[in-house]
Amino acid sequence: MAKLNRQQQRLYGHPQASSSRCLCLIFTRASDWPALSELQQAIQHELDLPAPALSVDGQGFRLWLSLAEAVDVSTGSAFLEALRQRYLADLPASRLQLDPNVPATLPPLALAADERWSAFIDPTMGSMFCDEPWLDLPPNQDQQADLLSRFTSLSTTDFANAHALLLAQNTPSTANDAPQPAISTVNPPEMFKTCGPFADPHSFLLAVINDPGISLAQRIDAAKALLPYASR
Repeated sequence: MAKLNRQQQRLYGHPQASSSRCLCLIFTRASDWPALSELQQAIQHELDLPAPALSVDGQGFRLWLSLAEAVDVSTGSAFLEALRQRYLADLPASRLQLDPNVPATLPPLALAADERWSAFIDPTMGSMFCDEPWLDLPPNQDQQADLLSRFTSLSTTDFANAHALLLAQNTPSTANDAPQPAISTVNPPEMFKTCGPFADPHSFLLAVINDPGISLAQRIDAAKALLPYASR
């Protein structure tokens, strides 16, 4: 038990009211394993962060992120929300909980009213628990400690960089949303460099089309207007 406690404290520290080294995403349905699995991959390969620990809780899964240094609850909540927006936006809110606090007691735990247990599991074997997200027997304490010993904490720099990246990715680009100035087909006379006099509209429009000093949009408009005279 002491070995397991040491690993739990190494990763997640002690419960605190104002700051935490533990960020937890709770998937309330085990059937959402595919979304959780994709999130695990994204955390490691897109955000370049250490793999989070994983546990079963009798109903679904819990993904545990460990921080090297504690952050205040609001910062932890903001990070989890940014993760949700980026990778879990299609998951109904009722099937996901974001917890930026160290729980009073970490897994393994006996589940109420039956002999099932919550426990940390190998993250690569989550699909085996989709139908039964629990253990039928008490997990071995030393094996749980050995499992946790494989995980490392997010450094302060990695956490800050990942948070900044998530915020940037979640911010919609306004480059293409800015209103574009309307192209007027009626232009002030001084904008045209083509000089007359012209014998007819055909000659005028042809001169506009061939004048490189006139904007392309205006020359296109002139070409459209010239179509009725194309047979001449």
